[in-house]
Amino acid sequence: MSKEWLWLLSTLFITMLSVVRSFRVVHKSRRLIATPRSQITRCFAQRGSVSARERRRVKEGYVEGPETTNLDWETFDYSDCPKADERFGKGAASLVQMANSPRDLKELAESEAREDEKALEKLRRYWDAWDSLSPDLVARATETLRPFIREDRAERMESVLKQRTKNCRFLFENPSNPSNVWACLRTIDSFGVQDVDLVVQSGQYEGKGAIAQKSGLRTAMGSAQWLSLTNHPTTASAVAKLKSEGYKLYASDLNPNSKDVRDVDWSADGDRPICIVMGNEGRGISQEMRELADETFTLPMCGFAESFNLSVATAITLAHLSAKSGHENQEGPLRPGDMDEHEYNRLLLKGIIFSLPQRRTARALLKRNNVVLPNALGWM
Repeated sequence: MSKEWLWLLSTLFITMLSVVRSFRVVHKSRRLIATPRSQITRCFAQRGSVSARERRRVKEGYVEGPETTNLDWETFDYSDCPKADERFGKGAASLVQMANSPRDLKELAESEAREDEKALEKLRRYWDAWDSLSPDLVARATETLRPFIREDRAERMESVLKQRTKNCRFLFENPSNPSNVWACLRTIDSFGVQDVDLVVQSGQYEGKGAIAQKSGLRTAMGSAQWLSLTNHPTTASAVAKLKSEGYKLYASDLNPNSKDVRDVDWSADGDRPICIVMGNEGRGISQEMRELADETFTLPMCGFAESFNLSVATAITLAHLSAKSGHENQEGPLRPGDMDEHEYNRLLLKGIIFSLPQRRTARALLKRNNVVLPNALGWM
């Protein structure tokens, strides 16, 4: 065989090999494109698999069980991609797929607004039911259920609740990212603040992404079982309710008239309770809130960034509040142990119920001892 033929055959073989390799690359690329994002990122770890740690904690009676939520309040691991964290509901992807036209988006926004109204009413009924419990009923229910959780668990709940404060609360106005809200709630819990308010005005969330993330806020609020949460439909209604209860509102804001947080006198009005207002991650507080708040403050920065992340700003504010508080003499904004006895007992009972491996167990045990709690508690 001549050299020309050998060269031709070699060239043909190399060309065919290149074509085969190119075909394989294209095939793999098509498979990758067709694969859901949750399967090709590190987010797949958050898709609801029950870890050995979760099973162990359920067995020991520390959490309510994987059948209800994967948002474990005490051992939460933050997602590598918080905006696509499926623990706050798998609605984001499906919502985006559903809205393929302006008409679809309008219908989706209206549907979400109705869901917000339902969530608001459900949360109101839930806390009204807890508030309606008499001291005698709470005592009998606690006496019935306490033997079924570990003693060290009960002692820890008692210790935490004795350090709760009612003198300070937080209000979040139209936040957008449920992961941020969840992080804020856990930080607030760690500083002993018991009450949190949330304003969710459906009309403030425009676009598929904003609406999808707003649906995750309901999951975040519903899973924060250790805090007392109140949802408000508008900024005006939230401010009116808080001021009627005697709260002075301090809003975090970048306007030039805001005080440096280090110069704020949180006890300027004596024993008047305070509410800290945090705004949207991108827009900050609304103009309406700016006009209604009693004072505004800012967190000083020395770098090029324009603002702190919402959860970071919440933590920094709480640190300043804690530094200005006299924890032993009940002075300053944070006053551990100022919760009244009946609310303390109600929250202890709530904690005992959530510490059982299955909340249905509580219902059976109470029924056997002729103790009946309202269905609106939601754990039936």
